[in-house]
Amino acid sequence: MRCYRIKKSSNPKENTAWKWFAKYIKTRDAIKTTGDIYYAKCITCGEVHPIEDTEDRDGMDAGHAIPGRMNSILFNEDLVNAQCRNCNRTNKGEKQMYKQVLIDRHGQDFWDFWQTEKNKPVKFTNFDYEQISKSYREKYKALIKGCVA
Repeated sequence: MRCYRIKKSSNPKENTAWKWFAKYIKTRDAIKTTGDIYYAKCITCGEVHPIEDTEDRDGMDAGHAIPGRMNSILFNEDLVNAQCRNCNRTNKGEKQMYKQVLIDRHGQDFWDFWQTEKNKPVKFTNFDYEQISKSYREKYKALIKGCVA
């Protein structure tokens, strides 16, 4: 099976913002699901994998519950969770399973709301991306500090 690659933006500031957001999400979920900062449980299949980059099939992504990377949901902490690369890439997000997990967690109204919001245009500026990067870099460092202190 071949994994597909998620296309990066042509905007380096957006890529940096995503890098810090994804790092925060994977670390947050690692702590929540395994109590460890290095391994997380996949939101869809439940398998535990290292969060750092390893071979494509063994690592974790910050997977979106709702397909696509529209700006209205791109940096949404409730819709993005640690997801193994097999589920996120090879199995195209395991969307039905992911949907059910979030409905069980937050309710049908939550899911219905984000389905209506997903295509709303949001325009981020480079300044916005810089602020997002800064915010998630700080949140990530706070997570790490809380684990090693």
